[in-house]
Amino acid sequence: MDPRLWHKVAALSGMAALGLGTYGAHGFKPKNPSYKDVWHTASLYHLVHTAALVAAPITNRPNIFGGLLTAGILAFSATVKLV
Repeated sequence: MDPRLWHKVAALSGMAALGLGTYGAHGFKPKNPSYKDVWHTASLYHLVHTAALVAAPITNRPNIFGGLLTAGILAFSATVKLV
């Protein structure tokens, strides 16, 4: 697998992080105000993982590094945002 594939994954993840963060800041109106903080934390983690994903091609094992970061985004950020 071409390690530069992770740049494409990072680009898509970054677009999703910015879009979901924008929605959380302007369009998300939860009944419980504490959910807004949870959304903010999930968006921040998503964005930080995405920034780290850009470095995947220069690591010793880019597919493991990129796969673990992507799994982290899906396991935490995506599941919180879907609830």
